[in-house]
Amino acid sequence: MSISAVSAAQYPLYYPTSQPQRSQSMPYRPANTQSFGSDGFSVSSLLAPVAGGGFAAYKLGAQMGDHMKSVFGNGLKGVVGGVKNVAVTGLKGMGLSALVGAGVSAVSNGVGVATGKIDSSDAVGNVVSDTITSAVGGLGAVTLAGTGHILLSKFGVGGTTLTIATVALGAIGGVAAGYVKEGLMN
Repeated sequence: MSISAVSAAQYPLYYPTSQPQRSQSMPYRPANTQSFGSDGFSVSSLLAPVAGGGFAAYKLGAQMGDHMKSVFGNGLKGVVGGVKNVAVTGLKGMGLSALVGAGVSAVSNGVGVATGKIDSSDAVGNVVSDTITSAVGGLGAVTLAGTGHILLSKFGVGGTTLTIATVALGAIGGVAAGYVKEGLMN
């Protein structure tokens, strides 16, 4: 590549305006984008894996923790049975999370279609995408919730506090796994 390929002749000259612009009166907004949540659908795309992951963690977090513990300590038979149980619980978590995520997304996108803010074909695509993201998030949610359940119970945390912490970890795991899925798909 030569110097002439990147010369300034390709770019228009910049002429500043006579009056300086006040940046305080105009917030920065990149061209052709909307702020987060202005349409309500980006919020539902984030809320779907949070709700699905939290619900799956509430239902299956303790069970996943018990299955994770059973992998270690019972010899080869315990490893095989424990891994099978962990996989089955993970799949159950995916299903529960997908179900909740699809419900959240369907309500949000249904309201968008009813108010005319979104086309019905776009709404269907959003629901499908949110459902898949929630399913992947459910696996991460149940895994993180089970790990958190094991660790927190070792520190003596129990009862309602353990349940709340497990659900919170599940919601975080749901979002994190959803972001991983989005990163791999894009």
